[in-house]
Amino acid sequence: RAAMARRFLDCRRQRAPAHIARLLGLSGGEATLQVRRLLYFQGRPVVLDDIWLPARMFKGLTSQRLSAYQGPMYGLFETEFGVRMIRAEEQIRAVAADAGAAALLELAPGTPLLSVTRVSYTYGDRPVEVRRGLYDTRAHHYRNELG
Repeated sequence: RAAMARRFLDCRRQRAPAHIARLLGLSGGEATLQVRRLLYFQGRPVVLDDIWLPARMFKGLTSQRLSAYQGPMYGLFETEFGVRMIRAEEQIRAVAADAGAAALLELAPGTPLLSVTRVSYTYGDRPVEVRRGLYDTRAHHYRNELG
């Protein structure tokens, strides 16, 4: 069994919060897809990701399609939607787990987490993904390899 596993909790079309719309360069009221997933390591949830995508670029994306695709999400975005991520910027800070994140990550509320907000860009420096990951780093460290 693979050490890493993932579970998609949600993929829904909705208006983005204002700060997410700004990061994606969307006009007011433009729809996004919000994807929520958990990443597991050796059976334990260690990362909770909230991912926002411009809905018009990812028509037909569902939790089922995400779950069925075996490779990395960016591979799916490229092969099925023609969207290639070519660079990303990240902001990292320490946060305390709120009740919702704590429940999904099977932690006590208030447990320290690493919050990583990544904006990924395609050609022409167009932002096409905002991802906020909450990482339980008690047994793992955050490793980043971009580009």
